Amino acid sequence: MPAVNDQLTWIDRIIDVTGWRKVPEDGVGWEHVEAQLGVPLPTDFKELCRRFVPGRFYAYLDLLRPTDDHAQPLFRAWAYSRQWPSEPDFARLWAPYEMYEPDKGTGLIQWGSDQTEGEYYWLADRSMEPDRWPVVARWDGIEPWHQLDMSTAEFVYRVIADPEFKPFTVADPPRRPFYLPHWGPFPMSAEDWDALTDPNRKG
Repeated sequence: MPAVNDQLTWIDRIIDVTGWRKVPEDGVGWEHVEAQLGVPLPTDFKELCRRFVPGRFYAYLDLLRPTDDHAQPLFRAWAYSRQWPSEPDFARLWAPYEMYEPDKGTGLIQWGSDQTEGEYYWLADRSMEPDRWPVVARWDGIEPWHQLDMSTAEFVYRVIADPEFKPFTVADPPRRPFYLPHWGPFPMSAEDWDALTDPNRKG
């Protein structure tokens, strides 16, 4: 695993490894989403969304946002997913987990997606501080789930920067991770990709 400064938070590590230096967003509007869910969301996830404009880590992993401005809204994804588990055939897709329901104890809330078939959730629990919710993920819909006792920000960091974080990592040393805003040009050629992942890239 890459050496990291233990004095940095996981978000700071993500900023450091990607070279992201844009001004954080203000007022991203989680209050309405949390009111609809009936539970607050993890603070590091909300801070990630504030510090990074809508886009993708490594042109790969995307955070669900409170609105549909260049991103899939978190509440809409949850509302869409929760209509399917009532059907037995669909319920098996998430087994042994269930979708989060405000009137139940624990369940899944999706927080991210990627450019393949990866699925990223929290195991939400109303009896637990949201910052302690584990991440539940699988890199493909037919693969087994992994429940990881780590924060959202640590998971994101390890996906993009830790080549040992299997099966989720996309780290490719010595290439450097980057963050690509949704309005930024997607790397269409080998030269574009080499420039973005150049370990000596400035910023």
